[in-house]
Amino acid sequence: MLATACSGTSLEELGAPTTVETTTTTSTTTTTAPPPADLQDLIAGTTMTERGRRIFLAASPAIEDAETFARNCGVEARPAGAGEPRTHTQGCYVAGRIHLLAPDRAEGHQLLYVVAAHELLHAVYATLRPAEREAVDAEVVAARAGNERLEERLRAYGTGPTLVNEMHAILGSEFDGLSPTLEAHYAQYFTNRAAIVAARQRTLGAREEEIRRLRAEIDALDARIVDLKVLQERLRAAGDVRTYNANVATINGLVDRHNALVETLNAVIEEYNGLLGR
Repeated sequence: MLATACSGTSLEELGAPTTVETTTTTSTTTTTAPPPADLQDLIAGTTMTERGRRIFLAASPAIEDAETFARNCGVEARPAGAGEPRTHTQGCYVAGRIHLLAPDRAEGHQLLYVVAAHELLHAVYATLRPAEREAVDAEVVAARAGNERLEERLRAYGTGPTLVNEMHAILGSEFDGLSPTLEAHYAQYFTNRAAIVAARQRTLGAREEEIRRLRAEIDALDARIVDLKVLQERLRAAGDVRTYNANVATINGLVDRHNALVETLNAVIEEYNGLLGR
């Protein structure tokens, strides 16, 4: 669930990733055997500190095929509605373990770094002592104020006791410009958190911006076409055939532009959904 919750809720939108709260506290012990190459890649790609690495490996992370992932995370692939982006469910943290959905395309591997960072932060949250968690929660809640993009990301999670946990993971893996206190907190686990944020921007983020831009342009065209059609009815009633006919070409041009934008929007959404796999 890349970008989606990992606690008994169902990413977004990225459903959303699932974070299942448990009473298990992740140990920070490590083993002498080196992690497999795929996990070493995630550790390097997310720029984990030694502390972050220990917590990540203690959570027995696994990159899994869709069937295994769905079984372990208790999620189903929920298809999007027509012309709608899917919500992401690409990772989960359940019973002290991290499960990651294997990407099915090269570009999706970049997204896997973001998902791994997101799930690590759920494991981190489980290790926080009550006083530490209270302080982190206050910073996370403060970061939510006036943050429209975060509110959009949180829609898939609803409300509940794990929402702050989700915000902690989302902010740390997807957002820059955080408070110095939050940056210092996340710096305990990542040496270059900006690289994780950039990986999301290159994949889902850029497409989300394009989807928003296209939808705004389509909505503006819709409104202009409606206004012109209302005007046409007035011109017809007034018998102003000349002006009426002149406007027909304008309306047809706007409709053609509208249809072309809808086609482009659907193509971007298809790319976006394809990145999420399955």
